[in-house]
Amino acid sequence: MDIAIIGYGRMGHEIEKVATGAGDSIVGTFDIDTPPSIPALREAEVCIEFSGPDSVVENMKLAADAGVDIVVGTTGWYNHLEEVEPWFTNSAMIYAQNFSIGVNVFYRIVRRAAELIDALPQYDAYIEEQHHREKVDSPSGTALRLSEILLEEVERKTGTFEGIPKGEIRSDLLQVASIRAGKMPGVHIVGLDSDEDVIELKHVARGRTGFALGALAAARWVRGRQGIFTMDDVEL
Repeated sequence: MDIAIIGYGRMGHEIEKVATGAGDSIVGTFDIDTPPSIPALREAEVCIEFSGPDSVVENMKLAADAGVDIVVGTTGWYNHLEEVEPWFTNSAMIYAQNFSIGVNVFYRIVRRAAELIDALPQYDAYIEEQHHREKVDSPSGTALRLSEILLEEVERKTGTFEGIPKGEIRSDLLQVASIRAGKMPGVHIVGLDSDEDVIELKHVARGRTGFALGALAAARWVRGRQGIFTMDDVEL
């Protein structure tokens, strides 16, 4: 593929390394100092976007106007989804809170576990996530997606509780706890706790390569389609 990378930070560099190793061509790299343009994006077959929540919507519009498919790994923009949807009639966008193949397998395992405990009221669910100090969002997009899955499948949970508790947390709320410290890798834990035992489902990221591989797999899958998709649409 001919790929344009929008957001040339750590993740953008990792995508470049993995893509060139797989025989793909990087036809442009863009960041705050060298912003993308419609003519520049038209040189690519697909864009991969890992910039930031302040610029991601503008970047999606540029890709749509250029008629180029785009993979969006930036989080924190989902309240603009209705605004974005009409743009992709002649090209496609695929987005995810996390493109790691392992995380997307993890999502499907958690969904099955949630289906099982929906019928087992003795189990209470919670989410804990840990990341390095430099991570800009909290909770992580992955933790938010895990909470969506649990809320979809466990009827007795009606919402989430995030942040530092200042008293009792209602039993119908799913607690999502975030830790930011040092150089922690990405860790996500879904716990299922009862009087008799505890079940923990855990994913630990060992680096950025898994995210890059997933983003490239999504780029190959989305090419030639029209509309908006997520990693749930991709067969793993």
